[in-house]
Amino acid sequence: MQQKFLVQGVAVFTRRLPSGDLAVWHPFNAEVQAIVEPLCRGRGYWQAEFNNWIVKAHCVALVSAELAKIGSAP
Repeated sequence: MQQKFLVQGVAVFTRRLPSGDLAVWHPFNAEVQAIVEPLCRGRGYWQAEFNNWIVKAHCVALVSAELAKIGSAP
């Protein structure tokens, strides 16, 4: 299931992977990157091939809750 959050007016997409992990992607925007990266760092890893973060399954609820706090779901 894909979910969309608006962080400073920029769409941030999350998608649950079959493994239970969470993919987090947004178009390049330095301000949004400065918000999203600290949420994901230490809770997953950067996947350069797809320019997204992969958040480990045990941290998905925490990262999702934090994204919901800072970004409005349209």
